[in-house]
Amino acid sequence: MRSVVKLICYISLFFYCLFHNVIAVEMKGLYEVQVPYDTVSFRSSKAAQKLALSKVLVRLIGPEKGVIDTLIRDYFPDPSRFIRQFEPHQNGDLIVSMDGDAIQQMLLQTDNSVWGIERPLTLLLIAIDEGMGERVVLTSDGFEQEWQGSTNIDKYRVMKQKMTLIANIRGIPIIFPKMDIQDQSTVDYSDIWGDFFKNMNILSQRYESTVILTGKIRQDELEQNSWALNIGNEITRFRASPEQAINYLADNLLTRYSYSGRVPAKEIELKIHGIKSINDVGDVYLSLNNLSMIEKFIMSDVNENSAQYVLSYNGFIDDLIASLNNSDIFEVSDTIKYQYKSKEKRILEYKLIRN
Repeated sequence: MRSVVKLICYISLFFYCLFHNVIAVEMKGLYEVQVPYDTVSFRSSKAAQKLALSKVLVRLIGPEKGVIDTLIRDYFPDPSRFIRQFEPHQNGDLIVSMDGDAIQQMLLQTDNSVWGIERPLTLLLIAIDEGMGERVVLTSDGFEQEWQGSTNIDKYRVMKQKMTLIANIRGIPIIFPKMDIQDQSTVDYSDIWGDFFKNMNILSQRYESTVILTGKIRQDELEQNSWALNIGNEITRFRASPEQAINYLADNLLTRYSYSGRVPAKEIELKIHGIKSINDVGDVYLSLNNLSMIEKFIMSDVNENSAQYVLSYNGFIDDLIASLNNSDIFEVSDTIKYQYKSKEKRILEYKLIRN
């Protein structure tokens, strides 16, 4: 009987994760940047080489200029060592390819958290209320038919270009919907404006996107719009301009998925009590998958009331325990407390909370 339950849970977990997991895609061109130099001046200019390196660092650790300047000064005094190749761009600038692996290895030795090349694709669903009953949804290039009646079509194109530029600077893959017949059969303007996330989650499957950023923009409030970030059905609401919203998205993803090289990855066992359904198994999976400290995890055992996992994590055990304690679905009760002893078997025990 136990083996049958275990098999059912494993199979269920597979299909649950297939449709709900935050899947990462390899960010192409993450280590390629564009700088306003020609080949000759770039080769001889350390300032130009530092500029190229700083643009890559923004994508890996965030845009804090003081931190980046200090890192380059102390750990990358000769940025040319991290340049693979460079070639002219058609606009006269230079495309520089950096050695991403070497840069990340250096960063992990400096006590900095790093966001790697695997990054979730974000679907942008942005509804615009133009007033007088006119409504628009921003679409991908080539699918702008519904804009044709709008007098603000050029403004929308500029808005998209600015958002796409910031996404490129921060190194996050984004996509706008086509809003063709297939899309409109699933999601329309009202779904976005009314926060019907169920329909938007269905639409995201078409684009293989596991992060959704929705925006509700009024023509008279272009600088402070209403936004919602949906990651694994965890909704975060905020107000910002379109450009600020992309930076907010990047900061959030960076915090979630960056990892630290302060200590080598370690393993610990985690036992979750109170698991009674397929959805419980999936909820635990999603919660663990969203903890940036956890490098990977596998389910090692399961029965009718609990599941056990082996976690591989970066950083310190106290930080991991704090992250688990702050989770919305894990609870340390009076009868089931986490147990951790450095000289004995490492195991954490929690109880599942049902909302």
